[in-house]
Amino acid sequence: MDLNLALIERWLTGRSLARGLSLPSSHSGGLCVEVGSAGELRRHVFIDAGPALKACAAQIHAPRIFLKAAVAPDIMRAALPERWTIEGPGYLMYGPAATPGAATLPPDYRVSVDAEHGGHIARVVHASGELAASGRIAVHAGSAVFDQIVTEEGHRRLGLGSVVMQHLDAEAAKAGVVERLLVATEAGRALYERLGWTVLAPWSTAVLVD
Repeated sequence: MDLNLALIERWLTGRSLARGLSLPSSHSGGLCVEVGSAGELRRHVFIDAGPALKACAAQIHAPRIFLKAAVAPDIMRAALPERWTIEGPGYLMYGPAATPGAATLPPDYRVSVDAEHGGHIARVVHASGELAASGRIAVHAGSAVFDQIVTEEGHRRLGLGSVVMQHLDAEAAKAGVVERLLVATEAGRALYERLGWTVLAPWSTAVLVD
């Protein structure tokens, strides 16, 4: 699988669809999404930490604007002035043709999959009514983008993340897509690797804080 800006655009478009955000646009050698949330005003995404990212960063002075690139955190750190905060490492990952195995839903939990925004959301709910785990998927241009896979505190180590991934993967299978993409945190990487996903590239985030 070749890493290029077109692939990153497919991931970013799927992420926007899954979350109900504006679609990415080309901007100064990279991609830009207007997020407009309390925690994130805008994000600029690049394939590397080269001249395009550096030129973009030089024009940014307001907080809550994020820079993302398919590079390791130390490379992002070296590319930017100290005023930029570099967050923990992430990973752009590529998934198998189908999630292997059959994850078992523990007793007292139920799972549902619903259309939401431009994709689907899978929710695992405990008998108490508490949300235990969830995740999103959007399919666009032959690519399935998995997003916001979360297992809540108190419901971990029960295999619920695998349950969510399996139900999301069923949506990808229905659409007949081959390419599966996501960006993982350090903590989430282990789950996806157990399910057959592989790291395509490191992923770094820089932000100006207040």
